[in-house]
Amino acid sequence: MVTGYVDGDDGTGKCELLGPFALLVQALLGVLALGSLVWKRYHEHPHRRPWVIWFFDVSKQVFGALLLHVLNLFLSMIRLKIGIATKKKVCDNPCDYYFLNILFDTTIGIPVLYFFIWAISGGCILAGLTGIQSGEYGSPPRVTSYVKQLVIYMISLSMMKSSIYAIMVSFPILTTIAVWALSRLDKYPNLQVGFVLLVFPLVMNVFQYYVVDNLIQSRKYYATNKMVQQLRLEEEDDGCNEAIDEELPEEYTA
Repeated sequence: MVTGYVDGDDGTGKCELLGPFALLVQALLGVLALGSLVWKRYHEHPHRRPWVIWFFDVSKQVFGALLLHVLNLFLSMIRLKIGIATKKKVCDNPCDYYFLNILFDTTIGIPVLYFFIWAISGGCILAGLTGIQSGEYGSPPRVTSYVKQLVIYMISLSMMKSSIYAIMVSFPILTTIAVWALSRLDKYPNLQVGFVLLVFPLVMNVFQYYVVDNLIQSRKYYATNKMVQQLRLEEEDDGCNEAIDEELPEEYTA
């Protein structure tokens, strides 16, 4: 097993999610995806998050991505094995299942994730827990607040993944569509692995990380940056060049 596929009984290649080539591609994906979040921080203006705050925010997604990646690999292979055992498999290629997992996780999975974070956080607030407001870690930032928020995020992510998996199981036609979409790459298994494990997830995950980062970071940075941008647009229209920060709340201009 030196590439991203193994030979099937009929002599055709089959996508191998855990082959050396696949693992190399997945490691590259992680580096590129993390780099996109570094790039995003450098383009925050005018209130760029301090490195420790940025690290706390981004590490939630890093740990969450590791969990999600493992769950996607596991569910893709388990679903394939169940299909073989029950003789109801739609295909014999785990990359088709993995493709669907990425597609759903990075689209409808985002609002589902946000709902669970909102619901669980709301329940914790009602229970009297403190330090769970996403992106707010205190001054100076406290690790205890970060750990609480990380636990909430990981639980929410697991519940989102369970919901997505239930949808996929309930509507097998979705797997059929994935098989059809990827069938043109069956003769080029390494290219298929590169597309399914790198190109497609890189594009979709960068989109997901960008949106989720905006959702979980403190309103102090996201909301006020949006307000500053809007005020500057309005000032440009009025021909005014006064300092924008003077119009912000004092706690946001420090």
